[in-house]
Amino acid sequence: MKMKTIMGCASIILVELIVRVQPMAGASVTFTIDPTRSSITHSGSLSASALGTYNFAAQGTGSQTTSYAGTILADLTPPNIQFPGGSLILANTNGTWKPATNGGSGSAPADYAAEVIAAEIITSYFADRNLEFDVSSPQATLTNGGFNCDLMTITYLTNSVPAPGTDYNITIPLEPSHDTNGTFALTGSATNDPNTAYLTNTEGKLTFFFPVSFTNVLTKSGYTVTNILKGTVVATAPASAWPLPLSVGLQDGQVSLTWPSFPGPTFTVQSTGVLGSSWNTASGVTTVHANTSTWTGSATNTAQFYRLHATF
Repeated sequence: MKMKTIMGCASIILVELIVRVQPMAGASVTFTIDPTRSSITHSGSLSASALGTYNFAAQGTGSQTTSYAGTILADLTPPNIQFPGGSLILANTNGTWKPATNGGSGSAPADYAAEVIAAEIITSYFADRNLEFDVSSPQATLTNGGFNCDLMTITYLTNSVPAPGTDYNITIPLEPSHDTNGTFALTGSATNDPNTAYLTNTEGKLTFFFPVSFTNVLTKSGYTVTNILKGTVVATAPASAWPLPLSVGLQDGQVSLTWPSFPGPTFTVQSTGVLGSSWNTASGVTTVHANTSTWTGSATNTAQFYRLHATF
C-alpha cells in the first residue's frame, strides 16, 4: 500500500480562533495513455445517391479495432476538471491493409481498414492512416469522480505529417465511370456522445477513464463516407501530480478537516500534541459529500497537529 500524508495544525488559546489553509491552486496534469487498456473500434458506411448505402465490413480479423497511445492534458482544480487542448491521442497501426497509400493498388500499414463488397455492384477498400487527435472541454464538476464527457470535443490533428486521412479505392464493374481512388482528408472536430468519464485515485496513481463515441462524415467525388469510432481510452498519472489540498478550521470548540475525495482511497485522520512523537487515530466523525470529505472532532486548549493518511 502507498500512503500520502497531509498535515495541519490548529489550536485554541482562551479565545476562539479559526485557522484555514487555503486549497492549493489547480494543477496541469499530463496523463499517459495505456495502450493495453485503450481500444477503439471503427464502423461506418459508404453512400452514393445512385447506389444506396452499404455498411463497412472488416477486411480481416482485427482490421476495425486498434489500441491507442499518447498523452492527455488536464487542468485539475478541486472539484473541477478541464481539458485545455494540447493532448496527443495516437492510433496504433493494427496491420497491413488495402488500399495502398493515396488509394493505390496493393496494401500498406494502416490504423483501421474496412471494405464494401456487394455482388457485382461495388468493390471498395478503405484504410484510415496516421490518426491523431486532441481533446478539449470547458470546466466540468467531478461528482463522485465522474463527469459528463459529452462536454469534450475531439479534434483531428491535421498539422501532423503525414496528416490523418482515409485512403480509398472504389471499383464498380457495371459503372466504370464511377471508379475512383484517392484520400479523404480527416479534418474538423466532433462532440463526444453523452456518457460518463471517471477520474479515480487508487494504488498511488490517478486514472482517467474516457469513453469515446463520435462520428465524422466525409463527402468527395459523389460519395459520402461515415466514420464512427467507439471505445475507451484509459490514461494514468502519478497521484503526486495532483496534491490533495487540505482545509483546516476551528469553530465552536470543534476542529474540522476538509479535503477533496474520490472513489478509491481510504482516509484516516491522526493527531499528536508534539511533532516527532507518536501519532494516534483522532476520534471524530467523517462525513462524505459529493466531491469532498470532512472530519470533525473536539478541539483542545493546547496545540494539536493533525495529519491525513490516504491509503490506496
